[in-house]
Amino acid sequence: MLWKIGGNGTRQKKGIKMNLDAFLEIESKYGLIEDQINGFHYWIYFRHVLHNELEAARAGHGEAHVRAALSSWQQLKARIGTLWYSVRYSRIPKGKHEILIFNHERRVWKEDSYECIYTDLIAEEYENSLVLERPYHQKHFRPVKTRNLMYTDYIEAVAMIYFYTKLYLCGKGEVKSLRGEIKERIQLPIEEICGTYGLSYTMDSILDKMVSGYYIYQIKKKAFKRLLERINPRVILEVVGYHMDCMVMNELALRFRIPTIELQHGMTGRVHTAYNYPKDIEIEQFPQYLFVFSSFWMEAARFPIPKERIREVGFPYLEKYAREVSRKTEKADKAIIIFISQSPIGIMLSDIAVRLQGIISQEKYKIIYKLHPGEYEGWRERYPALAGSGVCVVDNNHTDLYELFAVSSYQVGTFGSTATFEGLWFGLKTFIWKPEATPELELLCEKGIASFFMDAQELCRLIQEDNVSGGKSVFWKENALETMKREIDEIMAYQ
Repeated sequence: MLWKIGGNGTRQKKGIKMNLDAFLEIESKYGLIEDQINGFHYWIYFRHVLHNELEAARAGHGEAHVRAALSSWQQLKARIGTLWYSVRYSRIPKGKHEILIFNHERRVWKEDSYECIYTDLIAEEYENSLVLERPYHQKHFRPVKTRNLMYTDYIEAVAMIYFYTKLYLCGKGEVKSLRGEIKERIQLPIEEICGTYGLSYTMDSILDKMVSGYYIYQIKKKAFKRLLERINPRVILEVVGYHMDCMVMNELALRFRIPTIELQHGMTGRVHTAYNYPKDIEIEQFPQYLFVFSSFWMEAARFPIPKERIREVGFPYLEKYAREVSRKTEKADKAIIIFISQSPIGIMLSDIAVRLQGIISQEKYKIIYKLHPGEYEGWRERYPALAGSGVCVVDNNHTDLYELFAVSSYQVGTFGSTATFEGLWFGLKTFIWKPEATPELELLCEKGIASFFMDAQELCRLIQEDNVSGGKSVFWKENALETMKREIDEIMAYQ
């Protein structure tokens, strides 16, 4: 394994995600966490985005979510769709709502409708809740059964119009000045970060995002403030707490004295920038409470909130549907090997799947390659070898992941996918590609729950030897929905 020595002596293993220690130290040294321009904490809002771009530059990874280029007609249809959603579904409802919920816009098909796997079950428990949904690639998955659903397309449209007006019409000088000011503040720390990790990185992308974010923030803060004043919720639930919408709402909620709760939706870990901050610092943009899948995740990151505000609650969707699927599904005649992909490592992992397809017995084994939803668009162009390999590729949300797990015998994962831990619930024999394993996945191998492999030949040998033991994992607290309800009610009562 190759190593690169950074400017501060930090050993950085090539192929493994960046250790965050030096990143946190440098942002503290320059006071970036506290820094703001006219109330906008530009660094906090985009440090996660920056780290992802640095990671991609270092390791040659792709983006976590890939979107195919749209034609002019497709762009026009998307704009018309935004206007339709704005008129039809973006009105602020009247009256008080007990709970405000930011769901996950990337819904999953379930039987006859699209469902948010993180919030729909809990929203059903609270009749007087309001669910906010931001657009996913300028669209929404429909039909849905979610009650009291409000789309934020109108807010998105107004924010973008405001920014483009500043950029192209009446604020060119102001935008240029702001860009220069942000560049002056971040140039030295980013150069030091790059020197530490041995990176080559151009700042134009992050500067553009911070500048546009400054103007979009102004509009969203006003819009969400009006929403809170109108519905007056007792608590706010959110998914992906590091999304700008959630961060803006977290800021406002502190002033309104409304508790905010983030529901864990993926791996947190010590290499996930959004959940790791320097010690002894309070972050207004971070939720006041964090609901995690189990005690395993409570110590997984350097969260900027007290430990007593991190509650283990489980994952209601997994608990409900995994049991239902397991009861009615039998293993396939052939032993199925399911690959769990993600865009940052998709090229490399798909190559392993293709190579395995060429050397493993077709009579005994079948390979399924499950794309991450962020990879669906344009995957044939990015992974041409996979497209013509004979590997069964799942590239839509209509194929249920748990049904795939239920019929499979083996799973292959790496990087930072929570799906690998979900597969353990089904007792799958698990193999982790070592060069891109996060610390959490490394721990699975250290505990004997999974096995490392380096290439397709080694993976083939391990599968054929079949010495790995399956079995349900301990990464999910039971009675999840009841536990989540009890914790929410307790927080509302205390408030």
